[in-house]
Amino acid sequence: MAERKQKVSIPLTVLSVLIAVIVVFPIVWMVLSSFKPSGELFSYPLHLFSQDPTVEHYASVLAGGFMGYVKNSLFLAVVGTLITLVISSMCGYALAIYRFEIKYVNLSFGVFLLGTLIPGETLTVPQFSVISALGLYNNIWGVILPVVTTTTGIFMYRQHYMSIPLSFVEAARIDGANELQIFTRIMFPLGSSVTVTLTIFSFMWRWNDYILPLLVLSDQKKYTIQIAIKNFIGNLGVDWSSILAASVLSILPVIVIFIFLQKYIIGGISASGVKG
Repeated sequence: MAERKQKVSIPLTVLSVLIAVIVVFPIVWMVLSSFKPSGELFSYPLHLFSQDPTVEHYASVLAGGFMGYVKNSLFLAVVGTLITLVISSMCGYALAIYRFEIKYVNLSFGVFLLGTLIPGETLTVPQFSVISALGLYNNIWGVILPVVTTTTGIFMYRQHYMSIPLSFVEAARIDGANELQIFTRIMFPLGSSVTVTLTIFSFMWRWNDYILPLLVLSDQKKYTIQIAIKNFIGNLGVDWSSILAASVLSILPVIVIFIFLQKYIIGGISASGVKG
């Protein structure tokens, strides 16, 4: 039996390594190419490592006000994530705890899930119309507010809270705790794994968002990183060296966050699917 498992595990390990190499190689190529001089970038034959490495592309990108775009993206991602966590955790708590106390709670959750069946592209025009009507065009809040509610986050919190015995809530009510105290002091801390997981996902969604900021923001000073990178594509050509350097800078925060919080992802996903 052990030999059979070993025979199966070896090919799976080799396959996993190959897949990892295929996924990681483009990122490695991008990082190494960002240090190549412009003339060497498309030289033939291609070289993985630069013959004459330089950091002039990074200096040029940073001198062009790139850190201002980083601040805009950080504000968008951090503030949007915080609001998403508050809304998702409270909605998930209500849908899980009050499912036996209030009629049509499960029906309301079904309506939430129906929203996931609508392609995101079809919502672009209605979103822009609402943003313009509210006077949020060319305002960073016009990018944050339309997407603070996520069905994924609500689903994760609801499934996790449903795995917690209702006796915790009933005991707290008997002790005189109100609903806000029960949520903030008992239920929300118990969902820490889901909170960390949703934090990572939400931050990445907003950090990498391109379409909505492109539609809403017209002032260059308010641009996010993704729109700023697009500006390196001009009428006279594409500045690939600057695009590579800016792309490397743009993925650094996501990589750092993922490295430090990756152990919580599997736990958070597992916690959100314990009971359905």
